[in-house]
Amino acid sequence: MAQNIILCDDHALLRNGIKSWIETHSPYKVTHEAGTWAECEKIIDSIAATITSINTSAAECSRETATSTPSARIKPRGNEALTLEAQNSCIASIAIVDISFKAEYTTAGYEENCGFEIIRRLTALGIPCIAYSSHDSGGFVEHATSAVVGAKGFVSKNADETILLAAINAVANGKSYIQAELVTGLLEVRDIAQTFTKKEKRVAEALTLYNTNAEVAAALGITEKTVVNYLTIMYDKAGVKNKLEFLQKMGRL
Repeated sequence: MAQNIILCDDHALLRNGIKSWIETHSPYKVTHEAGTWAECEKIIDSIAATITSINTSAAECSRETATSTPSARIKPRGNEALTLEAQNSCIASIAIVDISFKAEYTTAGYEENCGFEIIRRLTALGIPCIAYSSHDSGGFVEHATSAVVGAKGFVSKNADETILLAAINAVANGKSYIQAELVTGLLEVRDIAQTFTKKEKRVAEALTLYNTNAEVAAALGITEKTVVNYLTIMYDKAGVKNKLEFLQKMGRL
């Protein structure tokens, strides 16, 4: 079971409070902290490098085992303990990520809710993540836990600390956890999303607060008029009047 916590939150006071509470009331230890996008990238790069080293060492061990004598196969290698320690320190971890994390990480300009991207990157490295945010509408929960982002849990920052600990315990044991009070909103948004056609979903996924209908059309290889038609239909299905309301409703803002 994972015992290490990676904590990503750009609010230092809150981050310190979470760390103190977790380490006081549970066996978990916060081994990595990030308060900026650069610090998140540093942690992600470090984990990726460690995993690459582990895989390389494993491949070398396999080759040596295949070519060595039986007596040589039982001799321990000097770096085996270090490799195991490195593996446990990075893989046996859970990340708690504030999805409202802000950063300038793309050429597109200033981005908010970069926590989604942090979760995507950590999940790709095999680190299960819990989204932790004051933005806890059904859309945010649905997007964070979708296959595109990959969070294994979602807890509101308005929840009691014991709820966060319950999420950590569940995810550490290979389960998923959605705070009970957030499930109704999640199901509502999923019901709306299920009414979208494949083409409408493509438009929804391409839509951001900063791009224009013309840019969405160019990215998808369709006309701007077609994009407008799809958006009109989707706004109606979601019960909203404009792009801002749609992105808020679907947790994309």
